[in-house]
Amino acid sequence: MAKIEREIKHCFGLEGGKKIIGALADKLQSNFKSLITSIDWNADKTAAVVKGKGFDGNFNLTDSSVKMVLNLGLATSLFKGKIEEEIDKHTTPEEIDKFAKSVNGDSDSAMA
Repeated sequence: MAKIEREIKHCFGLEGGKKIIGALADKLQSNFKSLITSIDWNADKTAAVVKGKGFDGNFNLTDSSVKMVLNLGLATSLFKGKIEEEIDKHTTPEEIDKFAKSVNGDSDSAMA
């Protein structure tokens, strides 16, 4: 089974990170509802298990980063490079900052 691992740095602190990552997860689940079957958060919203068609994984949030691990099934692993490319394109500091500003409605957001 192929695996994708990423650590995405941020400067939002734990509470700000919960807000931004929660909103991002909601957006992804809405945009890809045919692929993502569930995102289940722990009680304090610092970790989530994600399941979908041909993959599963988890997210762990700290005050300075989000660690992501995706386990790809056999068929999905054929698209590993494309999936990594899409993840990397949407998790640049500029893209995360732009998304944070749209969620927060301000210009004080910043990535590490």
